[in-house]
Amino acid sequence: MKKYLVTGGRGYIGSVLTQRLCRSGSEVVVVDNGLVGGPELDLPRVTYVDGDVRDVGSWDKALDGVDAVVHLAAIVGDPACAVDPDTAWEVNYLGTVRVAEACRRAGVRSLVFASTCSNYGLTGDEEADVWSPVAPQSAYAESKVRSEHYLLSLPRDVLSSRLLRFATIHGLSPRMRFDLAVNVMTADAVARARVTVHGGTQWRPFLHVEDAAAAVQLVLRDGRHTAPSVYNCGFGEENYRMDAIGELIAGEIAGVRLEIRKEQTDPRDYRVNFDPIGRELGLTLGHRVVDTVRDIRDAMLDGGFADFDSPRYSNYLTALAKRDDPGLGAGGSVPTFPPDERVPSSTGGPRP
Repeated sequence: MKKYLVTGGRGYIGSVLTQRLCRSGSEVVVVDNGLVGGPELDLPRVTYVDGDVRDVGSWDKALDGVDAVVHLAAIVGDPACAVDPDTAWEVNYLGTVRVAEACRRAGVRSLVFASTCSNYGLTGDEEADVWSPVAPQSAYAESKVRSEHYLLSLPRDVLSSRLLRFATIHGLSPRMRFDLAVNVMTADAVARARVTVHGGTQWRPFLHVEDAAAAVQLVLRDGRHTAPSVYNCGFGEENYRMDAIGELIAGEIAGVRLEIRKEQTDPRDYRVNFDPIGRELGLTLGHRVVDTVRDIRDAMLDGGFADFDSPRYSNYLTALAKRDDPGLGAGGSVPTFPPDERVPSSTGGPRP
């Protein structure tokens, strides 16, 4: 039985990954400081450790017997990192360095690192591959680029890192987020009968949270690559212009008014080529953007997510609360999940 340590395992991707690893029969140790408030799932062979990636001494014993580390813990998203760039750099870059050093000391030689396609920043109509120049447009993307450089600089006999540059994530998760484009645009459409697009012509790739977790599992199972590697993680058919996302949402929710604000543009504009991860690792598309739109629509019409604009669903609002009250940390009260308001579980397997 394989044993994995997942940093940030109570978060948006981490909680879905933990479920999937558990279902596959693996043992999982989750290291998380609890700031984003994701639930501790009642699953067999899953242990939760309260720890911060910047303070390895609080959790390094959890590395005993671990076959690989999945490093998801980060301050995620451009707005959340912009609230306090210094802390974002500490968590995202310095935290990555300390996790890698802890792996080395513990004799763990395999690490999967969550990076982002935001690293490309601006590609226009050209498709970016892993050899394309990066042009990060935010502290978030810049911290991921620098973390990649550090991990790839390590000798393979010290640590073999597999880097996954995720497309923009969407979909239901035990730790739900409504500060992500598809999720919040859909929620706005259901609750307020409107969907707003800023700019509209810019490209963005999208990836369902279940497919992101599936990609991590494939990397963990892949025994062919001992050298460090980088994969763009997503699917070519899930590259969209943002006005097309708005039109898709409006087409799935009756009575919605689509508003495109061309004068307010997003500095990020990138299309991405994802062929290698499908060809080499066998990643297949399980969920499309339209599936998330329907899932969130149906959940809200059934009475769920009435408070979708609550801070507990937003990394940005959580970062603001942390800045204004530095005492918030592990077990902080901002984004807690009362037992009678559990987030619906993610959808599981592929769509027919």
